[in-house]
Amino acid sequence: MRDLQIREGQNVKVFQKVAEGKRERNVAFSGKVVKVRGIGVNKSITVKQLLDGIVVDRIFPLASPTITKLEIVEEKKKPSRKKSASKKATKRKKIK
Repeated sequence: MRDLQIREGQNVKVFQKVAEGKRERNVAFSGKVVKVRGIGVNKSITVKQLLDGIVVDRIFPLASPTITKLEIVEEKKKPSRKKSASKKATKRKKIK
């Protein structure tokens, strides 16, 4: 799990161990990776999910013992900022 190549724009499902009284259960949190920070043990990801019209952001440290499983559901490329800059440049050229 720790050697996965996680990038921004991917849809992931994070399974986290939650203790409720004497019992433990796995809770899934699925959403889009917004931010990847850190290197090695300090690496963490921010996952954004839409729940009943409310946007929820959660930060998961990848080295946490409570994370039991991490699945990459769908892999998409994050849109490049260069494309939007080139679109603006072409629009300016067309106007003039």
